[in-house]
Amino acid sequence: MFSYFFSGSYGFRDGGYNQYYLFLLVAFGIGVCHVLVCEGKKMNERKAGIFISYINILFHTLIGFLYVPLLLFYIGRGGYGLYQLIGSFIAYFSIMDFGLTTTIVRFYAKYKALNDRVGMENILAISSCGYAVISLIILCIGGICYFCLDAIFSASMTVAEITEARDLFLLLLFNITATLFGMIFRAVINAHEKFIFLKGMETVELVIQPVMVVAVLQKYPAAFSVAMVQTMLNLGLILIRGYYCFHRLKIKIHFHYWDKNLIYEFKKLALSVFAISLIDQVFFKTNQVILGIVSGTFAVAVYSISSLIYMNYMALSNAISGVYLPHVTEMVTKKEPVEKLSELFIQIGRWQYFLLALVATGFIIFGQQFIRLWAGNGFEDAYWITLLIIIPFTIDLIQNLGLCILQAQNKYDFRAKVYFCVGVLNLIMAIPLAVNFGGIGCAFATGLSMFIGNGLVMNYYYKRVIGLEIVRFWREIGKISIAICFAFITGYISNVYFFGSNSVFHFLGGIASYIFIYSVFVYLFALSAEEKIKLERIFRSST
Repeated sequence: MFSYFFSGSYGFRDGGYNQYYLFLLVAFGIGVCHVLVCEGKKMNERKAGIFISYINILFHTLIGFLYVPLLLFYIGRGGYGLYQLIGSFIAYFSIMDFGLTTTIVRFYAKYKALNDRVGMENILAISSCGYAVISLIILCIGGICYFCLDAIFSASMTVAEITEARDLFLLLLFNITATLFGMIFRAVINAHEKFIFLKGMETVELVIQPVMVVAVLQKYPAAFSVAMVQTMLNLGLILIRGYYCFHRLKIKIHFHYWDKNLIYEFKKLALSVFAISLIDQVFFKTNQVILGIVSGTFAVAVYSISSLIYMNYMALSNAISGVYLPHVTEMVTKKEPVEKLSELFIQIGRWQYFLLALVATGFIIFGQQFIRLWAGNGFEDAYWITLLIIIPFTIDLIQNLGLCILQAQNKYDFRAKVYFCVGVLNLIMAIPLAVNFGGIGCAFATGLSMFIGNGLVMNYYYKRVIGLEIVRFWREIGKISIAICFAFITGYISNVYFFGSNSVFHFLGGIASYIFIYSVFVYLFALSAEEKIKLERIFRSST
């Protein structure tokens, strides 16, 4: 079955195969939900949140890697490229959250730590008004963009593609507007550290969405059908989160007073987060728009294959750090010494590096083979695009607890300034490089910009201004890297001599072998005694 699936021919016309695929998705989803319930009873909310996040990443990755060939078959490379292109275009509207979600989590968690019920109600009231204004702005700007689509893409798209693009744009515009208005519920659930419910709902979405999409595509094979299913499911989840907030968490949205100092701090953090979100679009979405303008939809499809990989790579890190903002905010509110923040920074960074290094080195060894088996021929550039982005991006990912510290201390504006500069640098380099070198040129521009901003400037700021022990951090990472290098060399040699064929069996065998080799080297030569104890406790609690 696997060899047939990975053959590149995408033989999905067999209805029995589609039914079998759907059965596997549902069965896996049920198994995941069972694990979540069992583990949720054994762990606290923060640990459970991390655990469920990794389950979701695994699930999302597996589904995504099965999902893409299905979409390529049903809607074609052009349709898939169009879907990704309009999705990248509409993603710019998601940044018009203006950092409100992160800001709500920070200040709501602060008032919660102080047992200030009035402050909690007041911040939600102010935020609700903000979201209402933002929704109106998005609809107005989106309407203008809708009538400009012809002019933007006329040089690279056919009349039929532009017509479909307009329909997709309207639907996704409505979807993003509803999503942003419902983000206040996600923020509240996050601030209350109810990660089992929050992440559990994400798991439900991951289970249901591909099943519904595949079922609809069998009768209505079009990119619009994919977007319609996603929109309907999203609306349902927003209503569920809202019900949970009002009836389980007993939140109240009530305006009490206008606090100028609060508004100033609120605005400072929100605008900083917004600026970062804007530049993130430059890093992760603008390249696809540029390629769509200068090269067409197939170039976007190739870049999107790479994008799926590095976005999942990024999620591996965010799974840990993403649940720590309320906790770090509480530490800052209670004026814990910077030494404790630094210790947490190093501790979380080590665990993130263990995992990310496994994925990065594994992709270096198996990436070309994986892309060929997964997406078929014609997507070879996706390997180099992925490497050019994930290697420098690793620096930021293993240090992203520092972002939580900046947000908790309301010093996020510095990162916004840095990101603005490197974002401009990325654009300046990406446009000419895209014309001459396609997606690889865009990826080089992004990778170099990330290294300058995240690798050099932010580390200087963490050390000099925040007071984090950056030298000690990199000393720890260096020690770990020695063991990882030996694991990588051993895994590479093993793959060349024992698993070097193009069969799926050898591919999966090579991956399993490398995971084992990597785990042995890390456990014996990289983990501290305390980390070994924690790891053993995790295994004991899961059995």
